[in-house]
Amino acid sequence: MTTDDVVHDDVVVVGRIGGPYGVKGWVHLQSFTTPAENLLDYQPWWVKTATGDWQQLAKPACRKHKNGFVALLEGVADRDAAAGLNGQLLGVLANVLPPLADLDEFYWRELEGCEVIDTTGKTLGRVDHLLETGANDVLVILADSGQQVLIPFVAQYVQAVDRQKRVIRVDWDEQW
Repeated sequence: MTTDDVVHDDVVVVGRIGGPYGVKGWVHLQSFTTPAENLLDYQPWWVKTATGDWQQLAKPACRKHKNGFVALLEGVADRDAAAGLNGQLLGVLANVLPPLADLDEFYWRELEGCEVIDTTGKTLGRVDHLLETGANDVLVILADSGQQVLIPFVAQYVQAVDRQKRVIRVDWDEQW
């Protein structure tokens, strides 16, 4: 697949490039995967450019460093070039992600954009994104009014997720 063939929906964001590490072009990496080491297994990487396009990266040299990772990306020869990449998103094509073994597991990208309805059938809005809080993930719902509704993604509140219809049914009072 060429860069011209890649559209945003094909790419799943799995991390972010951080600041420079050393003077030889290495960069820190922030993994958005669980476990964090999965970032290194998913290849090839794509980087989101300043124009919003995705550009494929050649296989980088990577290693664990303290609580994260560092990488040397092709064409990045010094600290200044590394600093220019700070904050850029790393992605992989969706088809390189392994299938989920459990029907109750979801990739966040599967939930984003889903319609959220309560037990009475009323639409609360659509999933804009998710937050990781440590205790549990949180659905960030954008209501038609523009207001955000935060719903913990736990069995107590999330009754069902219909992947085919892209609907999430929740036991949630909109006044909460």
